[in-house]
Amino acid sequence: MNNRLPELGPDERRLILNCARLKLDGPLLDQTEEILRRPLAWNAVLLYSELHSVAPLLHHHLKRFYDSDVIPTEARRTLLKIAHRVSYQNRQFSKAFQDLHQVFAEVGLPVLVLKGLSLVELVYKGLGLRTLIDLNLLIPREQLATATNALVRTGYTFSTGYAAQRLSRWLSSELHLVKLGDFKVQLLLQWNLINRPRVHAISLRRFWDDATPARISERDALIPSPVDLVLYLCLQPDKHGYLNSCAVHLDDPAAFVFAEWTDNRLIRFTDIHEVIRHYHGVLPWEVLVERAKAGGIEESICASLHWVTRIFGPSVEPSILQALRPPKPRRLRWWLYGVLAQDDTDRTAGMAVKAVIRAWWLRKSKGLQLRLVRLLDLFEFVFPRLDEIALRHRLHSRKVASIYRALHITQSLLLCALSVPFWTYHLLIRRRPSPALRQGTSLQRASRS
Repeated sequence: MNNRLPELGPDERRLILNCARLKLDGPLLDQTEEILRRPLAWNAVLLYSELHSVAPLLHHHLKRFYDSDVIPTEARRTLLKIAHRVSYQNRQFSKAFQDLHQVFAEVGLPVLVLKGLSLVELVYKGLGLRTLIDLNLLIPREQLATATNALVRTGYTFSTGYAAQRLSRWLSSELHLVKLGDFKVQLLLQWNLINRPRVHAISLRRFWDDATPARISERDALIPSPVDLVLYLCLQPDKHGYLNSCAVHLDDPAAFVFAEWTDNRLIRFTDIHEVIRHYHGVLPWEVLVERAKAGGIEESICASLHWVTRIFGPSVEPSILQALRPPKPRRLRWWLYGVLAQDDTDRTAGMAVKAVIRAWWLRKSKGLQLRLVRLLDLFEFVFPRLDEIALRHRLHSRKVASIYRALHITQSLLLCALSVPFWTYHLLIRRRPSPALRQGTSLQRASRS
């Protein structure tokens, strides 16, 4: 990477992990107080806690020590500033959701809040405890045009070219919109639960049927059922932390989560941990396992639940993880993990080429890295496993599944080939964003997490 992050030592890492939850008491609180009395690299603590969106939780737990001298004055001020900024930002998102709810109600469009604002209000129970960067809503696919037309009329614009958005819909089931003003509202509009190229068999009809009414920002809305919420949240670390399923065997999971190249953010695991704790005693785990397997997403669910138990303690019974028992990650993903996770001190001949590739990868911008990862997702989508196709189409014959797989590969390759000239055209005519969108107002800049 171009800008190297400061070193995060074991004490600093443990401090962040202890505070990245709602409940901090007993032995964890004693351990945290002991850590605070040691010399700490507070610049690293502040940077990583904000990078992983857990700085508000850090402030929430550490403010009990603000009257003592264990926390430097500047660190206290920074955490307080972040907490106030997050609280302001989330209030603006709450107001934006009220307006969106009214817009969608006028056109008869149901609103399902996937995460974000619903977690802040119902699980964290405090606008200043969990950073939001956008509003994340699910709508019925057949009403996409109605939704986008209504949003455009109320001042929302597409964050990328509309033609490019339409072009990518055979791969991605989401739209990014933005509304400028004193506060820039970013909206992620989805019509499927997995918004990247992936073969799966998740039942959207059942997801909608099981949705639960909830009061969000003083408006009546829908949220996922407890089982579906845990499943959806477990898909997020797997989507962004693209090598998580390859690294579940590591002895030091925290070091992996905090490594920048993994693209993990601790808040994603905190969300899962807190939702499981929130619904403790009423979460039917056998139903969760059944739906994960029926949807073909058990690998993602098992990996994310595994990471949560390694980071926060035994949140999930070992029998649940054993029941999921996902298949091994694809070979190309395993290879990429071997390249990026190798020890820098390993000088064996077999590692020389991997070391060159790793150095090349880490020099690239985060945006380029993630685009390469999306190409990896696309490759695995175009060439799926036979069992993925069989599950997707409810096939019981391997011969029939082989025919379906061949048809899927042919169709996907054809669509990729047809997309090349359109993407080339899009890149050639692409323009820089307007100064207002590029720079934003002072309030917008202050709200960015």
